[in-house]
Amino acid sequence: MNERKRVSLAIFSFVVVALGFLVLGIYGFQRMGVGAYASDADVSPSALRSTTPESVGLDSRRLALVDTLVEEYISEGAFPGAVVGIVRDGKMVYRKSFGYRQVKGDSLPMTLDTRFDLASLTKPVVVATSVVQLVERGKLSLGDRVDRYIPGFRGWAEAKEDDTKPTAKDTVHIRIVDLMTHTSGLPPYVSPKSLAAKYPDATFPNPDLVLDYIATCDRWAVARTERIYSCLNYVTLARIVEIVTGMPIDEYAAANIFDPLNMCDSGYQPSKEQAAKCAPTELTRDGRLYQGVVHDPLAREGMGGVSGNAGLFSTLDDLSVYVAMLLNGGSWGGAEILSPRGVNAIFERPLGYQEWDRTLGWENYARCSQTGGDLFSSRTIGHTGATGTSIVIDPELDIAVIVLTNYVHSTTKSSLLEFRSRISSVVAASVRW
Repeated sequence: MNERKRVSLAIFSFVVVALGFLVLGIYGFQRMGVGAYASDADVSPSALRSTTPESVGLDSRRLALVDTLVEEYISEGAFPGAVVGIVRDGKMVYRKSFGYRQVKGDSLPMTLDTRFDLASLTKPVVVATSVVQLVERGKLSLGDRVDRYIPGFRGWAEAKEDDTKPTAKDTVHIRIVDLMTHTSGLPPYVSPKSLAAKYPDATFPNPDLVLDYIATCDRWAVARTERIYSCLNYVTLARIVEIVTGMPIDEYAAANIFDPLNMCDSGYQPSKEQAAKCAPTELTRDGRLYQGVVHDPLAREGMGGVSGNAGLFSTLDDLSVYVAMLLNGGSWGGAEILSPRGVNAIFERPLGYQEWDRTLGWENYARCSQTGGDLFSSRTIGHTGATGTSIVIDPELDIAVIVLTNYVHSTTKSSLLEFRSRISSVVAASVRW
C-alpha cells in the first residue's frame, strides 16, 4: 500500500470514528439532558408506556425548566428529594427522581419506585372514587342525609328563644355531598390528645370513638354556608362506604380500584418489605423514623392507620395509571373503574355548590390558581397532601402533573404552594396542541 492510500485510509477511519462519537454524544445528550424525560429505570408492571414530549404535543425545551425548578427548591432546602411525573394522552412523558429519599440517619438517594405517604391525597383517590362508584351502582345518593347511615349524626340547630329543645324540623342536616365538598360545617380536625381528653377511660386507636366524636362534636358552621376543609368529612365518608359495602375502606379500595388497575404498589399499612422502599417522614418520639407508618396523627393514633383522611401509600407509576384512568373517562387497561358520567361529576362542581371551588373530592382552580398554576384550564382539579404530595389534572388539555416530595422529612418547613404552582405553569406552557 502506497503512502497516499495509507493517508486516505487513516483519514477515512478517523472520520468514521468521529461520526460514531458524534452520534453517541447526541444520543447521550438526549438521554441525559433535554430529552431525558420518561426514564426507564425502576419501572413497575403497571407503568404507563413512555413517549417523547413532542409526540404528544409538548415542548421539551420548556419542560426542561421542571428540572431547574425542582433542583432549585431542593438546593434551598424546601425538601430533600422529589419524584415528578407528567401524563398526557395516556402516556408518561416525564418521569424523574431528584435528591434524597432519606437524609436523617442514613442518606439514601430518591428512586423512581419510592413509595410515598400520600396524606390527604387519600381523600380523592380512595374515598371520593369509592363514593362515586357507590352512587353509580345505586347504593347511595349524594343528597342522602348522613344520619341515615350513622344514627345520631348531628346537624345544626339554633338554640330556641323559649329554651325548648330544637326538633328535627329546626335542624339543618348534613348530607353526603356536603362532606365531599367540605361544606358540612364540621371542624377541620381533632387531635389524638383531644380524643383522649374526651374519652379518658378509652384506649386508642379506636375508630368507633373517633366516629362518635365526629357525630356529636360542635359544628363550626351551618351546612352549605361555608367551606371548611376538614379531615373529619372524609373519616365520615370512609365509614359510610364501610357501612354500605360491608368492607373496610382499605379492602374495598384494593378490590375496586387498585387491583383492577394493577396498582400493585398502592394501599394502606405497607408490609415490612414495602416499608423499606417508603420515603420516611418525621422522627418518632423515641428517635425512630416514621417509615411505612402514616404520618397524620388522627389516622395513625385515632384510626389505627386505616382512615378516610390519610393512610394511603403509593408510587408515581401507580398514580400515573390512576390519573390516566380519569383522563380516559373512567377506564384503563380493560378495567372500568368509573363511568364517563361519574368522571364528569369529579371534574365538575355539583349543582348548587359552584361557589365553593370544590368538586367531588377535589379542588377546582377556576378562580384561584394555587397548586394548578396560572395557565391550566378552568376545569382543572387538584389536591395536595401535607407530607409534600400533589396531583393536578386538566381534562381540557388531557394532562396531569404528579409531584411527590418528602417535604416533612426536611428541617426547613417552607411553603410548597409556590413550588407546586410554578411547576404547573411550566408544564401548561409546554403544551403546543
